[in-house]
Amino acid sequence: MVDLLYVLAAAAGVSLVFGRLRLAPIPGYLIAGAVFGPNAFGLVQDSASIDGISHVAIILLMFGIGLHLDRTEFRTGVKQIIGVGVLSTLVSIGLGIPVAMAFGLHAPGAVAVSSAMAMSSTAVVLRILQQRRELRLAPGRLAFGILLMQDLAVVAIIAFMPVLAAWAGPGDEDLAGPSVGLGSMIGAALTMVGAIGLLIALGMTLLPRVLHEAARDGSSELLLVCSAAFALAAAVVTGWLGLSPELGAFLAGFLLAGTPFRHQLSGQIGPMRDLFMAVFFTAVGLSLDISIALEVWWVILVGAAAVMAIKIISIGGSAWMFKIRPTIAGAAAISLAQAGEFSLVVAGVAEAEGLFVEEAAKVQAVIVGIVFVSLLLTPNMIAGANPMGAKLAGLLFRLKGSSNAVDPENAAQDEQDDRRRVIVVGYGPVGRAVTHRLDQTDCDITIIEMNPETVRRQAGLGRKIVYGDVTNTDVLESAGARRAHAIILTMPDDDATFRACRVIRTINGSVFIAARTNFLSKAFLAREHGADHVTVEELATAEHMASQVLEAIQKRPYERRA
Repeated sequence: MVDLLYVLAAAAGVSLVFGRLRLAPIPGYLIAGAVFGPNAFGLVQDSASIDGISHVAIILLMFGIGLHLDRTEFRTGVKQIIGVGVLSTLVSIGLGIPVAMAFGLHAPGAVAVSSAMAMSSTAVVLRILQQRRELRLAPGRLAFGILLMQDLAVVAIIAFMPVLAAWAGPGDEDLAGPSVGLGSMIGAALTMVGAIGLLIALGMTLLPRVLHEAARDGSSELLLVCSAAFALAAAVVTGWLGLSPELGAFLAGFLLAGTPFRHQLSGQIGPMRDLFMAVFFTAVGLSLDISIALEVWWVILVGAAAVMAIKIISIGGSAWMFKIRPTIAGAAAISLAQAGEFSLVVAGVAEAEGLFVEEAAKVQAVIVGIVFVSLLLTPNMIAGANPMGAKLAGLLFRLKGSSNAVDPENAAQDEQDDRRRVIVVGYGPVGRAVTHRLDQTDCDITIIEMNPETVRRQAGLGRKIVYGDVTNTDVLESAGARRAHAIILTMPDDDATFRACRVIRTINGSVFIAARTNFLSKAFLAREHGADHVTVEELATAEHMASQVLEAIQKRPYERRA
């Protein structure tokens, strides 16, 4: 507990400074670990005490990646994205091997280091693209697809490490002997396939029913607990089979992405994942010996430049080979030029396998330093990715742009820009009446609702409806709050209305917010929280009653009483 306290306090302090400097927080976590670790001030003497939390961070990260994978968004051009991701990863590894060997590594160690450096930072890139509202643009979608392929490649790379270890050393006699027969290998493979198949079958059949029951009482906590339990169970199963636990977490997230609860879960898991990721990167910094890093500072700088150059060339060239427009290819390549969190994971596995026996501390210091330098430059590189991508395309390719997988969808979105996008929150009597009235216009309507039965029924009728809490930013993002023209809050909960107004304003400051309150006094509070128009139920009731009475007495003949 004391070590964890030091880690979180150091991470918070350094990240606050980085926030003031408008830098990404992850390099700050690395610095915090290095400064306060056993090789510097020594507040944290043993990083092993938080290794378990660090491992959970990677599992949650992979779970979040699977949860964000909307299969419907990648139906067009999925072959291109997979091809670019696989080819660019292989090219990056191939180009990185001779560079690593030039710095004195033997061939197996060079393969391990180049494989680690081929991984970009999913956590940093996706967070920055989301903050810049560029994740759904063509370069952002291409970058997400490549990141996904890289994350999946981590599983194969980690599984390949024992082979590299056997290549690097004289080998163990037990490995050379025929201790494992062909029948045993086939049986183990069939067991793995059967277990994963059973896991997928349960996830596709039983899991939606369990989550539906958990959501019926409106308890978001129960929904989160059930989903987290399934994710960890999947990680345990794949780990028991000898595969990566991260693969199981990804499969769990991917299966949950096919349910209507994924947006709500994504928003709930996000803060916990970010907390654990802070612990993970700080724990990595604990292993960095600053004195060694200062000795090899020039190697870190040259290595960082080499890694970024190799990745820009490999990703941009691979995308161009798959006929993706050069400007989009260049922008995605520049955004993914850094090394990332899985670079550290792969390097850690390689060290554990004994691939860095000679001067392992220096190799780890160089790898962590390259990750740090490249992540430090990432925010500015992503900010200038589009103009730099255009210049890179003109310099390297000198060819006419070709169509890509994302352009048709962007064109379709552009055609819908003339339609007014309205989000109706709540599909009770008021929400249904408002939606019915808007259906008679040319509005593009999306509904946010917490009742799973209503979501299932309306989705079956073809309505655009999202399950979740309107105060959850991921739910609002998935409903299109950033591009909405109006958001109508019809739920009868005043406190939830106030919270929703505040969250909506952080996402879209110009959207028109219409809210509903029970009393006149609450209407002023709703306006203070960001509502543009407030309908007060007691006033609306009075006006409606008065109009109905006047209409009734005007139709009846007037009779003078004696």
